Amino acid sequence: MTHITEPRVIGNHADMGRSIPESSRTPVTVRDILRAGIRRRAARKDMATAESVWDSEGGATERKAPDGHGHS
Repeated sequence: MTHITEPRVIGNHADMGRSIPESSRTPVTVRDILRAGIRRRAARKDMATAESVWDSEGGATERKAPDGHGHS
């Protein structure tokens, strides 16, 4: 017999808590899922735009110049 099937272990797993009743769960609709995807896509687009601007303006490379003193 493995340790998982012993009555003491099975009892401990049962005491961990009950699942949430169906009536108290918030229903998620297809529209909610699609809106979340649109928000994530917009956030990724904003991040890509910000990174592009950062890179085009010199980004962090401006701080680390070849002479090591912040001058190029």
